[in-house]
Amino acid sequence: MYAVKLVELGEGLSVYATSSMDAQFIHQEIFLEGCYDHVRLPPGSLVLDVGAHIGLFMLFVKKRCPDADVIAFEPSPESADILRRNLELHGLSGVRVCEVAVGREPESDVAFAFYPMAPSNSTRYPHEKELQKEVLARTMPAIYVEKAHRAREVTVQVQRLSTFLTDRPVDLLKIDVEGAELDVLHGIDPPQWPLIRQILLEVQDLDGRLDTVCALLTTHGLTPSVQLAPIVDPDMRNYVVYALRD
Repeated sequence: MYAVKLVELGEGLSVYATSSMDAQFIHQEIFLEGCYDHVRLPPGSLVLDVGAHIGLFMLFVKKRCPDADVIAFEPSPESADILRRNLELHGLSGVRVCEVAVGREPESDVAFAFYPMAPSNSTRYPHEKELQKEVLARTMPAIYVEKAHRAREVTVQVQRLSTFLTDRPVDLLKIDVEGAELDVLHGIDPPQWPLIRQILLEVQDLDGRLDTVCALLTTHGLTPSVQLAPIVDPDMRNYVVYALRD
């Protein structure tokens, strides 16, 4: 078990985390590289944060739109607990934390790989981390790469996203779920798709997944644009997809 500590990220921003390196990486991606800066949030937005981790994207949303209502989904009990602590630390309201994974169908007691050294990499599909490990091993010691991908198995509950949707429009659906992107999207009922105005997701392009995701978004009336994820080696095939309803 890694100890929870207060991590200074710069510009007066601090968060609780178990891994300083993990928190600093996400902070750089969101706040310094600006890969989400094109997102537009009107006052009183509804934001669904699927794969909320310890809450850095939530802090980004609240900085942009202080009165936003956020539903934050985080299946890992450890990360969900830290997420709640960061909510309290920053005095944020209007955030509902749901300690579940989001998928195609409701499931109970699903095996989930939690990486204590790199919690943001935690996934339902650990076998898909092989390419990442291979690329990292080019520039990092093999023992470090192996340790960073040493998982602790936890069991989580899975719910469909449609369970949490009402007739209220969703101004932004953000998805960062380490391989389960299509599971999340297929958990949306067809009549509910028109409610979603923007989608922001990260996807690793394994087995043509990027094209499949973009085609699905297009089918449901959203126009996707694609860019390589910042910071990481392009050989990992990680992309950020931003889709906007016309």
